[in-house]
Amino acid sequence: MLPIESIYPSLIAELTSQNKVLLQAPPGAGKSTWLPLQLVRDGHFKRIIMLEPRRLAARNIAQFLAKQQQERVGQSIGLRIRNDVKVSNNTRLEIVTEGILTRLIQTDPELTDVDLIIFDEFHERSLAADTALALALETQMALREDLKILVMSATLDTQRYQQFLAGPIVSCEGRSFPIETVYEPLQDESKWLDAIAGIVVKALKEQQGSALVFLPGQREIQRVAQMLLDYKLSDTEIVTLFGDQDKNTQQAAISPAKEGLRKVVLTTNVAETSLTIEGIRIVVDSGKRRAAQFNLKTGVTELATVSISRSSAIQRAGRAGRVEPGVVYRLGSHEQFERRDSHDVPEILSSDIASLLLEAKVWGSDISDLPLLDQPTDIQILQASKLLEMLEVIDKSGKLTPLGSKVHSFGTEPRLAHMLIKVQALEAEYSGIMALACYFVALLESRVSSSPELRVALLSQFERPHPVFTQQLNQWFKRLKVTKPTSLATEYLSIIVALAFPDRLAKRRGQGFVLANGAGVNNHESHWLSDDYIAIAALGGHKGQRIFSATDLSIKQLNDVLPYLFSHYSICEFDEKKGRFLHEDRRVIGDLIIDAVPSSKEIDIATRTQAWLALIQKHGFALFQQYDDVKPFLNRLSLASRFYPSEFNNLEELALFKEINKWLAPFLHDVKQLTQLKKLDLKSALISCLDWQQQQLLEQILPSRIQVPSGSNVKIIYQLEGPAKVSVRMQEVYGLTETPKLCRGQLPLLMELLSPARRPLQLTQDLAHFWKNSYKDVQKEMKGRYPKHFWPDDPATSQATNKVKSRM
Repeated sequence: MLPIESIYPSLIAELTSQNKVLLQAPPGAGKSTWLPLQLVRDGHFKRIIMLEPRRLAARNIAQFLAKQQQERVGQSIGLRIRNDVKVSNNTRLEIVTEGILTRLIQTDPELTDVDLIIFDEFHERSLAADTALALALETQMALREDLKILVMSATLDTQRYQQFLAGPIVSCEGRSFPIETVYEPLQDESKWLDAIAGIVVKALKEQQGSALVFLPGQREIQRVAQMLLDYKLSDTEIVTLFGDQDKNTQQAAISPAKEGLRKVVLTTNVAETSLTIEGIRIVVDSGKRRAAQFNLKTGVTELATVSISRSSAIQRAGRAGRVEPGVVYRLGSHEQFERRDSHDVPEILSSDIASLLLEAKVWGSDISDLPLLDQPTDIQILQASKLLEMLEVIDKSGKLTPLGSKVHSFGTEPRLAHMLIKVQALEAEYSGIMALACYFVALLESRVSSSPELRVALLSQFERPHPVFTQQLNQWFKRLKVTKPTSLATEYLSIIVALAFPDRLAKRRGQGFVLANGAGVNNHESHWLSDDYIAIAALGGHKGQRIFSATDLSIKQLNDVLPYLFSHYSICEFDEKKGRFLHEDRRVIGDLIIDAVPSSKEIDIATRTQAWLALIQKHGFALFQQYDDVKPFLNRLSLASRFYPSEFNNLEELALFKEINKWLAPFLHDVKQLTQLKKLDLKSALISCLDWQQQQLLEQILPSRIQVPSGSNVKIIYQLEGPAKVSVRMQEVYGLTETPKLCRGQLPLLMELLSPARRPLQLTQDLAHFWKNSYKDVQKEMKGRYPKHFWPDDPATSQATNKVKSRM
């Protein structure tokens, strides 16, 4: 009996009474196969959609369940993945993947006839899964209270997930079969890949059965495959399994080993979840994966080899215990394993979120309003907004455009969708551009490029196409109804690239190039050496600054065909090196200055003021000579905002700085020189932010000075964290029995009591306690050192003074 069977009744009970349920079950428990099939057979739900994060797992689960039903896929068990849809009116369980569920919800927000959505292996936290869950929750809250949502995984961060979903957890303990763990420490971590083949051979000698070897990517798979072939393992078949293979090759990899042979399957984390490979009872885990890391500066997603989390390692180990007791060989020591992160960083925090932003716009919502387990950062949203604006998906106000709706409905990545839609309109005037676009997309998707020069790479595939390239090309020809051309119209190549990657149009700068998004990239050692402008199709490498694929760019052609990419504006800024204003008219593409000529317009007050404000934005308040003197006043404003937000709204320094256009601009109208600007009366400008009542209230609750019993007005030093502070000679506070209170008792006051020579004697926030206790020791020492000064036995009742005894 599978472990999931034991908790099935309690799970059904929770799903009956609750609309959101979490299921935690270990690998091999049956949550991806037995559970959904049993739900179908028991008739608890009319129609179920189950989201699988990987196409390979989705296809195999659908085939397995259909076989259990003695049917073909597409009858009671359906499958909907990219380029493969098998569903019918009889489908009760539909297995979908990637962005398919999001598309279904966007098309039919009420999810007609669907009464249960299952999110399998949700711990992988793909961006598509996070997006789909957010939309499903919105549907449930606003349109379908009866819709049930089941989130499943072997390694959920249960407390956090339960708090987010506000639903019960059903846990399934135990694994189908026990798994032994063997740790393989390394002497040299940098040579981890060289150690893999030896560990695989060792495992095969020590254990029975076939092995599954987890590696980061195809390059490592090919390397280990060659090393294993060198061992000449006569009774062992070496096969590979990764996402880019065709389904027949994948099926061969997961099928049982031939009679009399063992199998070693070299795979990526495509086999980490929801996949049973027959005959496997050994797992060799490199502890590495290829992770997408989005570079916000260049706008490029880089693939980096990183260590997996403990939860992923548990998932991988579970592959060994699916059908019988197994063993996992982990690269590295047990101590290293324990130091790993508990869970992988979710894609939503490390990826390009342009697709999420587009989904939110189509949904009619802001990203911040969607129920997401993790919210992307403001800078991620800003970067995605800029890209979608360059792709004409949203306008300058952030609203979805009619073209944006078409890009979304096209059903592919926004960059490519924008390009393919636009070339259809251009085909009549630029014959052959659609076929060229199909070749370009096929080249990107097949990743069979042989040259960094894009034109050469495309012509190579035109003359001698790779089988994988041909498969991709034919799919696009069929979809766009394009016939194979007799020649490639490569004269339009830079137009194609500009439509898909407008942020990667680049201008020469020194030995490299600067992109339209402002980032700098390195030149290729042998290409584009004489080109002033290039269009880049692929970037990556260290810091995303290496050009993998590009072509030369004609600005004139770009302006003729895609004039919308160009902006024209006047700029006025203060050139600090030359000590004068730079005023010119510019033609730009993003951050690229294409042309610049001196402006014929005069620099008026408004223009000059904006130039000064830009300079202040660059340097901050430290540009002003008065800043150090004004800093205490800024601290008072910040504290006032903190303690009395209704009376002093947005007066903290950062908020004031963001709003300088409103309050500082009037004080800049007569400023014509940089020296004048630096000498500006900043405090007067800041005071103008307060009305008369606020000024009076500020002085009441957070005064700049405080009067002590001697009659002196002592300066108060305010800090943003911790108490305010006054430094005063001890004799001047005789007779003061309580420490003064600020901000109506909300802000403590720290009193630094000084000697007659103004040296620190005592720090206290409780003056009464000090007089009764520590003062005696201070009195004894001070009488000997300063005999001319007054040191009473009872300072709490004595007269304060700022004079020596003879003048009192």
